[in-house]
Amino acid sequence: MLKYTENALSKEHCQQIINSIDEWENDVYKRDINFDVDAQHMTKDELEANTVVLTKGGRGRSVQQSEFSCFDTWDGLPVYRSKVMKYEEGDYTNPHRDSMWMCQSNYWKEGTNKTAKDIVIIPLNDDYEGGQLSLGKNGEQPLEQKVGQAIQFPQDGLEIKDKWWHGVDKVTKGTRYALVFWNFRD
Repeated sequence: MLKYTENALSKEHCQQIINSIDEWENDVYKRDINFDVDAQHMTKDELEANTVVLTKGGRGRSVQQSEFSCFDTWDGLPVYRSKVMKYEEGDYTNPHRDSMWMCQSNYWKEGTNKTAKDIVIIPLNDDYEGGQLSLGKNGEQPLEQKVGQAIQFPQDGLEIKDKWWHGVDKVTKGTRYALVFWNFRD
């Protein structure tokens, strides 16, 4: 179910988040290689061994990877990791469903044995052009984006059929920032 939460963060808080980040790293594009595993109970090393790093795939994004958290819980479920996405001119993310490894809490906090329920994306700014967030295998459903508004949809950590396709169109002017995190259930 697609859900919007108005004013999850204030515009001032969004700007503080953007201003607080000094160093950015390239986001690594990895793909799961075996779906017939008990991923919910795997260690970070086991989850990592179940992936292959891809050198191409249409992602032109940068990300701040360190522990960064605005929320400890979302919808009553724990949040173990957040990241701030930075899309500069020409950057985009092809429509995709998140990999199993990133949707397992053990990858972010050992021994928690939970799986993602939803992904939550909060736009942090709107002074850019392009960069439309959309749903669907071909990006056919553009989503409303407001600074500080949470956009939430299923990204199940175990059932691929329960993961929604999503992507970001190419940024044509300026820089797009968004806070991204997952909430986890047993």
